[in-house]
Amino acid sequence: MTQANALPVRTPVKKSSWAVARELLIIFLGVVSYTVGWTGFILSQNITSGGLAGITTVIQIATNIPATIPYYIINGFLLILALVFLGWQFSLKTIIGVGMLFLTIPVGQALFTDPVLQADVYNNIWGFLRETLPNFGPLLVRDEPFVALLLGSILCGIGLGCVFSVNGSTGGTDVIVAIINKYKNISLGRAMIMVDATIVVTGAVISHYMGPKYEWDVALGKLAFSVVEIVVCAQTMDFFLNSNKQSVQLFINSLKSEEIAYAITHQLHRGCTLLRAEGGFSGKEAKVVMVVARKNMLRPIMDIVRAVDSNAFVSQGVVHGVYGEGFDPMQNKKEEKKASK
Repeated sequence: MTQANALPVRTPVKKSSWAVARELLIIFLGVVSYTVGWTGFILSQNITSGGLAGITTVIQIATNIPATIPYYIINGFLLILALVFLGWQFSLKTIIGVGMLFLTIPVGQALFTDPVLQADVYNNIWGFLRETLPNFGPLLVRDEPFVALLLGSILCGIGLGCVFSVNGSTGGTDVIVAIINKYKNISLGRAMIMVDATIVVTGAVISHYMGPKYEWDVALGKLAFSVVEIVVCAQTMDFFLNSNKQSVQLFINSLKSEEIAYAITHQLHRGCTLLRAEGGFSGKEAKVVMVVARKNMLRPIMDIVRAVDSNAFVSQGVVHGVYGEGFDPMQNKKEEKKASK
């Protein structure tokens, strides 16, 4: 390529203050939804959940170390992994999400912990919160654990979906899920099920042999509730995100099509195609950007288009099947075996 044909150096497209504020608001609303679902319906009913909360619960059962200590140690380690594998932007939003949870979870426990049946837990909540906030106890009575489980799981799934929709994270095993989703063609919900299933099975075994030493029927009963919780939460999150398997196809008509293509390619690491076109009325030559991407990439792409050219004309369509690098494989294993014979 000659110097004359080389693309000019372009500076990264910066998000507007409104776009950043909107993402922070979405993360906050997601964190609040998750906190209410977990503390108000699941934790207050003594139902074991998945994720980092489940890991720290297992550690507390086995060692009597307060769950908050391993929570922040493990989150610090996972934050380093996020920085290495997912980039500084994801890590920054993870820090924000974790910071919000640090504030909302104690508030949720102060509001929804049963001060009689969970007296030890309630008394260990920060004193000024217990004195300042009213205590409502569990949001459902204790003889309705399954209804509480469903409502709590749905709220948790919606909350996590909100956070993931802006490429954020609440820390913990969300980081592991995001790494799996980045390098494997597995939806966020399915990756979460695999991680959480490992945690709750371990918790059931430990709760039988250590700590409360539940009888097997009680331990397995809690395991059954835990399995329902992680499946409902994961499926709700996938439904909220319109499923990571679904894709969209965008045609972007703009006088700054090359700048838009450059920003999409270098900022989002998403391939795109420049199509040569001709104006039907003006007869002038133009270029149209064609992008095929997962639905969870739609918002970042549109943010770039708005930042580069707010007058761009964009058409969007749902694509039911996309095959090739970054999407579904062209052939399944059975077809590959037939082709090799």
